[in-house]
Amino acid sequence: MSSQFKKYRMTRKNVLLLAQAIINVHGKIAWQDYASDSSYPDQHSLTLNEIKGNSQKFERFRNEFTHQMYNYVINDEMQRLEQEL
Repeated sequence: MSSQFKKYRMTRKNVLLLAQAIINVHGKIAWQDYASDSSYPDQHSLTLNEIKGNSQKFERFRNEFTHQMYNYVINDEMQRLEQEL
């Protein structure tokens, strides 16, 4: 069974923890941009280094992915990573 669900404040450290957890679980950070006018949504992906090194990409990631920390698999992975730090 999974560990206790943990609520995280969206500090910079926890946003980066979330990014690493998503990469570990899904292999990459990717989303589709349905705001574009093309008939096929644009696929976007980010690397951990892009998120760490670019404040705009950091904010974009935080806006797009904060809800993912409520996913139990991602939340478990965040807790596992946190214990490794």
